[in-house]
Amino acid sequence: MAVRNLLIITQKVDQEDDLLGFFVDWIIEFSKHFEEVNVITLAKGNCDLPSNVHVHSLGKEKNSSRVFRFFKFYKLLFSLVLKSSGVFAHMSPIFVIASWPVAFIFRKKIIFWYLHRSVTLRLKIAEKLCYKIVTAARESLKFRSHKIVETGHGIGIDKFRTQRSWSHDGKLRILSVGRISKIKNYETLIESARILKEKGLNFKIKIVGKPVMLKDDEYLENLKFKIQNSKLEEVVHLVGFIPYSKIVPYYKESDVVVGLTPGGGIDKVILEGMASGCITLTSNDVFKRYFDGYVKELIFDHNDADELAEKIKNIINSTPKQKEKVSGFLVSSVSEHHQLKNMIDKISTLYE
Repeated sequence: MAVRNLLIITQKVDQEDDLLGFFVDWIIEFSKHFEEVNVITLAKGNCDLPSNVHVHSLGKEKNSSRVFRFFKFYKLLFSLVLKSSGVFAHMSPIFVIASWPVAFIFRKKIIFWYLHRSVTLRLKIAEKLCYKIVTAARESLKFRSHKIVETGHGIGIDKFRTQRSWSHDGKLRILSVGRISKIKNYETLIESARILKEKGLNFKIKIVGKPVMLKDDEYLENLKFKIQNSKLEEVVHLVGFIPYSKIVPYYKESDVVVGLTPGGGIDKVILEGMASGCITLTSNDVFKRYFDGYVKELIFDHNDADELAEKIKNIINSTPKQKEKVSGFLVSSVSEHHQLKNMIDKISTLYE
């Protein structure tokens, strides 16, 4: 039986945001399980939500002061927690810590979604205060707790699904998506492009994302220099910012999706690539459990441009039938383990 109401606390509700736009889909799925969903968010942008969802912004999009946000946050908490069946805190440990006193007063459960490599003091405190920590995969977290519940990630499979043909003889279309940041390791992909170009192979790479932190601007300039210095302007394209609401066609128009982060959290981009039927290559060994018999073909060592280039070359040289087989397996795997509907079902059940 569906629980009556849910209170969600998150950083941003904006379907255009390249990093957090996906969360709008999560809210919509939650709205199918609860009579009313209230969302407290630091900032609100464009979002098309069901009538039983009410978004309460703390005004960061209007440059509200921290003092204003503090008092509005607690005013909203006292009015919304009481009529909610529980609190869902998304990603940030501070949301758990800040809402705990009110949740404790009204005896409400806080369920905390966390998927990150870092283990901070705030996280350790949040772990003590929340009822459960839900995450895509246990091994993606760098700490242990009896409160951790594995739910899979929330990927809207139907949104990314596409009918693709592997019989085209054109360039292999390679995509990498994510903020422009050192941890994304795009220089390894660019070096692989140099190796592939020297071998005379036919391919094109698109890197979608923008810098977020000030230091990321310098990293972007370094990437541009590396592309220019290696004479790769014709094959490697830095696309820049693409709103999340417009990212799906990039997956559907690609053949291969590459993720270059180290082992740790589940990379949502790889899962979205799998859902779209792309062949996915990653240096994150957490994905071994989802690649089954294709681990050797799809996982490469972190920072190893030669190995990545070799795996891309193998895809280029494989037959359409072989590509179709791998693609079909990846779609089945992500559908089984990381479907949005199944994830929200599991989380909603925890409030009963």
